[in-house]
Amino acid sequence: MHKKTSLLLCCLLMVTLLMAISSGCQNQNPTAAVPTKTIVDCLNREVVIPADPQRVACLYASTAHIMAMLGQEAKIVGIPNGIKRDVLMAYKRSDIGAISVPFNDGAINIEELLATNTDLVLLRQSTAENAGEIEKLNKAGIPWVVIDYASLEGLQKAITITGQVFNQDERAAGYNAFLQQTLTLISQRVSGLPESARPRVYHAVNEAARTDRAGDLCSQITAAAGIINVSTQGGSLITDAEKTMTTLEQIYSWNPDAIIANDINASKYMLTDPKWSGLKAVAEHRVTTLPVGVTRWGHPGSMEPHMAALFIATTFYPDLFGDVDLTQTVKDYYQQWFDLNLSDADVAAILSGEGMRLAK
Repeated sequence: MHKKTSLLLCCLLMVTLLMAISSGCQNQNPTAAVPTKTIVDCLNREVVIPADPQRVACLYASTAHIMAMLGQEAKIVGIPNGIKRDVLMAYKRSDIGAISVPFNDGAINIEELLATNTDLVLLRQSTAENAGEIEKLNKAGIPWVVIDYASLEGLQKAITITGQVFNQDERAAGYNAFLQQTLTLISQRVSGLPESARPRVYHAVNEAARTDRAGDLCSQITAAAGIINVSTQGGSLITDAEKTMTTLEQIYSWNPDAIIANDINASKYMLTDPKWSGLKAVAEHRVTTLPVGVTRWGHPGSMEPHMAALFIATTFYPDLFGDVDLTQTVKDYYQQWFDLNLSDADVAAILSGEGMRLAK
């Protein structure tokens, strides 16, 4: 009798336990598990990410710019501090000054990043190659995607992949097509120019003595514009992972016909410092600052290299581009691709290269 009672109690206990488990399973939200998808990033890594990311930390400035073009800027929850200096990005996100900065001086602040409750991180190749930084993300269980480029082809790939991340494939393809159409238009007009008709130009990348190297994005911009980039013709260059530097002595050796600069302060410095006054380009005041829009158009990380090439080509070959209204072109471009209705004053500031990127 005692054995029968014990067996009965055990059976009742098991039934109760099974019913509780069943009830618990039924009460679970069937949508609690976040849907995922697999993409291939710019390092050709297969990455499992949220199917529709909603809270994204951009640890590389260009990823925020591309997100803005794709109409995804509202999803940005983390940025590098430099993005807060981009005036047109502030037009896209009026609260940009309050967005978290979980990445500074090449290092991830994992506590700050976790506080954003991000579901995806976008970063550049150099961060991905830093084992210590990647360990922070992996331990936190945050998926990360490399979006980076160093050439026109690489930029188009990066835009395509970012479009896949945000399910914006068609818009990404449209932007790439517009980029290519602009470069084709320029090529059709400058390709027949003899070398003797092409000015020899020095490009100052942000700093006066920082320049381009053959094959990088900036050298491709100047080549597309039909000018001769003196720094790609041979000379004294010091290149590391981030910058290519030269010397004033080397620039005097090149003695370019003209200078283009990414930064208005670099232009002003070269035009006013006596050490530069002996250069033909400086003496003749042929120093031009490149435009600053969503990005600095002539920057190695620019997503607007086609616009830089168009500006350079129209600057040096105005007779070949007499039908191009640059002000209207810029207005139309930002309206179509960034949903920005810019004033004439905005466009004038963009084309002057002054006032659209705040000082540090």
